[in-house]
Amino acid sequence: MSTAEMIYDRAKTLPEELQAEALHYLDYLLLRRQAEAEDREWARFSATQLLAHYAPEDAIYDKE
Repeated sequence: MSTAEMIYDRAKTLPEELQAEALHYLDYLLLRRQAEAEDREWARFSATQLLAHYAPEDAIYDKE
């Protein structure tokens, strides 16, 4: 039995108000996962832009 099936079977036994609470929690988990993916995309974009605009010779802090 898959995890999703176990969640479904257990959720069926809950009263309606707890099923709604469980659904809200699942929605929260999905939104958090989406936000983490978006954060990774922005970080990747930012790094790409930085590399595109600054060459290694621009790094004055590396010069002695």
